[in-house]
Amino acid sequence: MQPLRFRALGFDVVVHPWFGLTVLIAVLYRLPSGNLLLAFTWGLVVFVSILVHELGHALVARALKVRVGAIQIHGLGGQVEHARTSPGRQLAISLAGPGAGLSLGLLTLTVAAAIPSLTLSSVGSAVVADLLFVNVVWSVFNLLPLFPLDGGNALRSGLALFIREVEAWRITAGLGLLIGAGLVFLGYTSGEIFVLYIAGSATVTNWQILQQLPAR
Repeated sequence: MQPLRFRALGFDVVVHPWFGLTVLIAVLYRLPSGNLLLAFTWGLVVFVSILVHELGHALVARALKVRVGAIQIHGLGGQVEHARTSPGRQLAISLAGPGAGLSLGLLTLTVAAAIPSLTLSSVGSAVVADLLFVNVVWSVFNLLPLFPLDGGNALRSGLALFIREVEAWRITAGLGLLIGAGLVFLGYTSGEIFVLYIAGSATVTNWQILQQLPAR
């Protein structure tokens, strides 16, 4: 199956087939409600929110004169291809994605507040709730200081402004390993499979990074 390709705000966007599985899982998550339309809108909210997040990264990179490649949307999220740059610029680029998501959440809240609740249909109310959940809760979660989340990349870039880059990687990955392990425990004890999966993947990623770094 070929990826879906289109352009958004001047950037090439490539949606890989694996992302379709993510949307399918999101839709199936809502099907037990018995409302197929709500399941569809939930999947659409997930796609739009991830695209806005990645566009936030891309727009700030372009504003900082960093060469930007394609926006790749795959698996449980996406990434923006861009040239290697200074720690300061990378810090701004890393924070721009969650910033875009939080801005969309704030816009959603503002628009919803301006519309009397009685005029919103059940579907409209569900879409508002979904947009707020994805763009506020997910954005805050994404700011946790562990790789490969934006919070981890932001911390590493911020530390690299003051210490050697390899040490910035080491400190961030070490902290990420501890936080990831804590989230694995939280996901396991609470029965939150999604948290368990994300935390487990992040813990492995941070462990692998630590193993690949040169010894002191």
